Amino acid sequence: MPLLEHQIALGRCLRAPGADAPTAVTFDALQGLPMNDEEAAQLADVVRSPGFGFTRRVQRSWSRGRAAWVARLTLSSLPAERRRQLINDWVEAGGSTAFDPAVEAGAFLDFIESRLTDPSHSLTLCRIERAAYCASEAALRFSAPNPSLLDDCKTVLRAGVGAALVRFFAEPERLLAAIQAGATLPPISDRAFPVLFAPGLAGLVRVASDAEEALWEHLARPVTILALSRSGHTRRSIEELFSIGAAELVQ
Repeated sequence: MPLLEHQIALGRCLRAPGADAPTAVTFDALQGLPMNDEEAAQLADVVRSPGFGFTRRVQRSWSRGRAAWVARLTLSSLPAERRRQLINDWVEAGGSTAFDPAVEAGAFLDFIESRLTDPSHSLTLCRIERAAYCASEAALRFSAPNPSLLDDCKTVLRAGVGAALVRFFAEPERLLAAIQAGATLPPISDRAFPVLFAPGLAGLVRVASDAEEALWEHLARPVTILALSRSGHTRRSIEELFSIGAAELVQ
């Protein structure tokens, strides 16, 4: 078997779920690779060896630590056993192997989000962390656009890909202070507290006004400036979100 395919096979076995079933791990990992029975048997012996098992455990430990770091705020709001289960499930599913930390964080937070109650403080924090990563990445490439691009009423806008609006269901300062102190989290409020993330904001985040929240809802899908104006949104409010990257042109 060529060296490249051999390395691919070892990598698949290393990352495959089912550390306690090396034969099954090997069989699944080798599907589609040009390998004869003798080569497959030799590789199975490697996977069963104590050294390979130790390498798998080290890799899993590193992956769990990386996952815990990229989602530390979200995970801090969950019971310890729930945190461990989410991290273990993610690593066993093949997570924590991406080279790009932002991509890895986004994928893990998506994984967590699908398993959280809506609404809940944990879900809010998950969305906050994901929005912060996204806005930070977008800020590296962002430059304020020319407002004259909005002069044509037929221009189509949408929510910026590096922006997000996240709703807290408690006063943000109170919730974050409780998490930092390890105290009981405040109850879920009937009132939402919207917070806007955008790459053009100083600090990437600020509280959103009622008008901005309403405009953001209209930007969930492509919409013309004319339609926004007819819905009561002013040129000033549209331009403000456009200038910070919370709204962008549909090309």
